[in-house]
Amino acid sequence: MLLLSFKEFVFPQNPHTYQEKSFREPHFHTESGTTYYDGMGQMQRIISGSGTFCGEDAYAQFKQLQLLMEEGEPGNLEHPIWGIRKCYLTKLEMTQEARENVVSYNFEFTQIEANGTVPR
Repeated sequence: MLLLSFKEFVFPQNPHTYQEKSFREPHFHTESGTTYYDGMGQMQRIISGSGTFCGEDAYAQFKQLQLLMEEGEPGNLEHPIWGIRKCYLTKLEMTQEARENVVSYNFEFTQIEANGTVPR
């Protein structure tokens, strides 16, 4: 089975959920008290999901992902079906219950443009 990966981190098992939300937001500007429509902004994509790390190294697996979050650098998020997205890891949340060797988590990635900017 092919697994989700971000940079050098390969998820030991695919997350339980994976969602890609693509959207565009309208842009406006105001002149002399009148608001004008400027068109639609760039396409934005937010990728989110949830999963569980299990086993004796569950905490170490979460910490590896947390270190990538702390680096604050973009990298390739590679999904076995949907392909590669250049992203920032923008949210990582531990949602752990009091269970030994189990860490549940939520994540969010924000896709960036080829030049490294986040679409607006």
